[in-house]
Amino acid sequence: MEFLHVEGKESVPKKRIKFSLLLRALLYIGLFVIGTVGGFKSWDYFKNNLLACYGYQLRRIDVELIGSGRISKDEVIRASNVHVGDNIFNLSLKDIYSKVCSIQEVDKALVRRDLPDRVLIRIWERKPVVRLAVKSKENRKYCLDEKGYPFVTENREDLLSLPEMVGVPLKLIEGKKRIEEPEVSAALNLLRILENSSLHFAFDPQTIDVSRPLSIGLLTRDGVRLTFRIDHLNEQVQRLQKIYSFSQSHGRKISMVDLTPEQNIPVIFQ
Repeated sequence: MEFLHVEGKESVPKKRIKFSLLLRALLYIGLFVIGTVGGFKSWDYFKNNLLACYGYQLRRIDVELIGSGRISKDEVIRASNVHVGDNIFNLSLKDIYSKVCSIQEVDKALVRRDLPDRVLIRIWERKPVVRLAVKSKENRKYCLDEKGYPFVTENREDLLSLPEMVGVPLKLIEGKKRIEEPEVSAALNLLRILENSSLHFAFDPQTIDVSRPLSIGLLTRDGVRLTFRIDHLNEQVQRLQKIYSFSQSHGRKISMVDLTPEQNIPVIFQ
């Protein structure tokens, strides 16, 4: 009986200790919250009042364009929605990046603060490699870059000299996503191979047809018709090089070559 009575007396201080620890934890949490809120408010006051007085206001927007110059600097500044006089610390670099990347001819971008009073926006333009032969309701003109991304463009002289690709559905183009159709990807790869080969001037592409499955039709500006498979393009170009060398050595002009067979390639001379 005496033992139980003593144990009951000792249980009271333990409850008080737990309660005291709980109050202390709540006090620390409250102080942390107050300090955090106060810190944010102090930072807002500091950047909006004190820093602004010492030159941390936007005075210059530097725009660097890497590409052919189809995008203007004014277009980039308008899209960024950044204005001279803004507090440089209030600018969201993430928002600026998203806005300038909304320009369809932008491949990638970099946005950076240059303290105390400048913002740098660097733009890499998409490199168009083909014009797309499609008819849209708005009569828009589309191009395809080397990565397979479609974008709206205008009838500029530098684009009119590009080859025209036929056979790409309009729904794929208006999706504004990378076109991953195997015939389209192979056609872009073929253009790269031809551009880097000695056949570039001999077979200057005018029209590329990707409408038929697993094959690429190519019409040159001299009226030569070429047909490729979508695989083993390097080997096919090497065969074409041998055929072209033969035609040059015999003084004969090529009219048509079908490179889809692995052997006995059909060739028509004029």
